[in-house]
Amino acid sequence: MRLTAGAPSPMVKCDKCGAEIEGLPYRCKYCGGTFCVWHHLPEEHDCPGLHKAASTYALERAERLERAATPIRPRSAPAAVFYPGEARDLAIGVSAVALAYLYPYSLTGALLALLVALTAYLPHELAHKLAAQRYGYAARYVLSRWGLLLTLLSALPFAPLRFIVPGYVLVSGYGLSKREHGVISAVGPAVNLTMAALALLAAPASRVAGEVLNANAFIAAFNLLPLGPLDGRKVAEWRPALWLLMLFVAVALLAIGLSK
Repeated sequence: MRLTAGAPSPMVKCDKCGAEIEGLPYRCKYCGGTFCVWHHLPEEHDCPGLHKAASTYALERAERLERAATPIRPRSAPAAVFYPGEARDLAIGVSAVALAYLYPYSLTGALLALLVALTAYLPHELAHKLAAQRYGYAARYVLSRWGLLLTLLSALPFAPLRFIVPGYVLVSGYGLSKREHGVISAVGPAVNLTMAALALLAAPASRVAGEVLNANAFIAAFNLLPLGPLDGRKVAEWRPALWLLMLFVAVALLAIGLSK
């Protein structure tokens, strides 16, 4: 019997590093490539089907971590976006604040109270909303059941203190930074301080200007308290020196207004 030796079979090379594979090569079941022992794992040879090798939990976790590190938000946002029912809630909130400042009980007093609400409370809330939308977040003014009740109780003649908290701006978004929290919270009191200063400079002896000054200074000082959900806590966590300065100015303007 005669045996004929065939030609030696060619060596298989790794698709990743090009090295000749001694023994049995590894074939990736996700991309179909052939790899050596050093590159046989999907993550070692940059497998295009790597996502198939990961569990659903691992993929979701990786996506959450990636979104947290680099939150995806639009580069620009509309100047103002109002949601269905939001204008109604704002009108109710402004009306409640006007009732809280209604004194004396007359047409003149009602007009003055409405002016105070429109120049102190409404700009404060709109400033929060527009600042959040400027960062690309969804922001909507919503009424607070208990806050609205406290504001209405402040309208009673024997109420010792006014609570101007009929609602708040709800900011929805993923991964708000401390700076964004601080800026969005600071703009509301900053608008009040600006309005109070303008009222003081424009007509220091006017009763109308005095009411606008007092209302804006009070809303700014109250919201700058570093408590719970108030603006002051978030501003103080972001920039303590800025928070202290704003609180000092608010208290000073309130003291000037009450002394008149």
